[in-house]
Amino acid sequence: MDNDRKHGADTLKRRVPHPSSGVTMLYMTSFNVKEGRLREFQAWVKKNEDVMQKSAPRGWTYRGTYGYVLGFGRFAGAQLWDCNKYGDFDAWREHNDPAWNRIAEEFDGFLNEQIGESVLLREMGDVKVIEGREPKK
Repeated sequence: MDNDRKHGADTLKRRVPHPSSGVTMLYMTSFNVKEGRLREFQAWVKKNEDVMQKSAPRGWTYRGTYGYVLGFGRFAGAQLWDCNKYGDFDAWREHNDPAWNRIAEEFDGFLNEQIGESVLLREMGDVKVIEGREPKK
């Protein structure tokens, strides 16, 4: 296995939460990078991943920045984060760490004007299921 694929497999094992880990929600936000700046963005991510992890808001764990490959998806990349409760979004909004603020501003500078997409996933065993009533016959 070549080094990039081996490193990628090791990184994925380390970063993707497993249901037994106690993580209940996975937040994924997809985005597009300004034309001609993808290599620069890739280098920036490699340089700043530790800062993103260490300066993350209370309740959040950085799981990585990934690129869409082989033409799959509508976006250039996605960031994955995990958290445990909806209140962690308030902690994100209120977080005011200087390193975090720098990262947010620089990250935003790479994004183009196209609106991205975010999803919030909760472990299926912990999802509150509400089903409609059966129609009366």
